[in-house]
Amino acid sequence: MELSIVSFNIRCCDDPDGYSIAERAPRLAQVIHAQHPDLIALQEYRPAWEEHIARNFGGEYELFNKYRNETDDMESSPILWKKDAFSCERTGYFWLSDTPEVESRGWDELYNCYRMCVWAVLKHNASGCRFIFMNTHFGFGDSGQTASARLISQYAQCISNLPTFVCGDFNMTPASAGYAEMTRHFTDANAVTARDWRATYHAYGPALGGDEHIDYCFTNPQITPKSVRVLDEKVEEKYPSDHFGLHILLEI
Repeated sequence: MELSIVSFNIRCCDDPDGYSIAERAPRLAQVIHAQHPDLIALQEYRPAWEEHIARNFGGEYELFNKYRNETDDMESSPILWKKDAFSCERTGYFWLSDTPEVESRGWDELYNCYRMCVWAVLKHNASGCRFIFMNTHFGFGDSGQTASARLISQYAQCISNLPTFVCGDFNMTPASAGYAEMTRHFTDANAVTARDWRATYHAYGPALGGDEHIDYCFTNPQITPKSVRVLDEKVEEKYPSDHFGLHILLEI
């Protein structure tokens, strides 16, 4: 079975010069729908995004979301799946911290904010194939990213012995300690397919250069990555976000 996945950091807030959420939302929908994804992983989702995602994706996709804090830090990394293609068996979430089962600030060394991972066990209705879909947004700092990678591996094994993949904005480059730890447990889908190391964070800039390649999809050995493509499209000369998304094809 082949899965088509889009992972996209959608930028949490309004920015000037045509980059408000309301202006960017139609661009995001156009770029994502063009990939015909079975599954979508979003990062930096906030309440201001809710009406736009519901309007542009709610008819076709089911959404699972958990805000990392319900009062002063309402940001999240929800996952979406096609309603008519998949059945959801279980969902869950945990914080990237020393107390993952309790809402808690964790290991972000720069912003000291809440960080989470959300997950779902999904079944492909046509084939009966089951898998774990995880989505996260790491904090900053080598020690925190390393601890986060280790924790995600531990949780993946505890959830079920199923094909597993993890999408997200990891805020780490391939040269980092966090990436080294993540690839001890998982395969970087890009590293074994496109090997496209261009920046995925661009701050609405025109260039794909630099070392800000920080968005990934990681897989366990039960999954074969087929391709990864950086979604660097503009819509009417404007970007959907300050990140480029990823379109990933995986075979289970």
